[in-house]
Amino acid sequence: MSSLTPLRPLSSTLRQSHRGYASVLNTPTEVARELPLRLKAIKLYKELHRLGRDYPDPKYDFNKRLRRAFEKNAKVTDPEQLKKQLELGEHIKKEVLALISLKKFRHLRRSYHANEGPR
Repeated sequence: MSSLTPLRPLSSTLRQSHRGYASVLNTPTEVARELPLRLKAIKLYKELHRLGRDYPDPKYDFNKRLRRAFEKNAKVTDPEQLKKQLELGEHIKKEVLALISLKKFRHLRRSYHANEGPR
């Protein structure tokens, strides 16, 4: 009996194996508040870049536009302006997630209900 290893809590096991967009939404907010603004911007860029891989319209070239937007605002040093830009980026992240989930919903709906029109 002494050779048994203790079980890890279920939540940490799920967190380690959790992949997909839910991990983007479930970031701990108290840790995000403690980060310096530069690290918040880098983290936001990485999250948006990952989401850009599945952007519904390939002609839009989301990741190229994302890079241009971050490069354009790279010289901003005012903390209040940086906070506004980060809030805008968080809003864009939520919008992109909504677009991706709508695309998935429409695909599933078409595959199961091919004869019905749009609602």
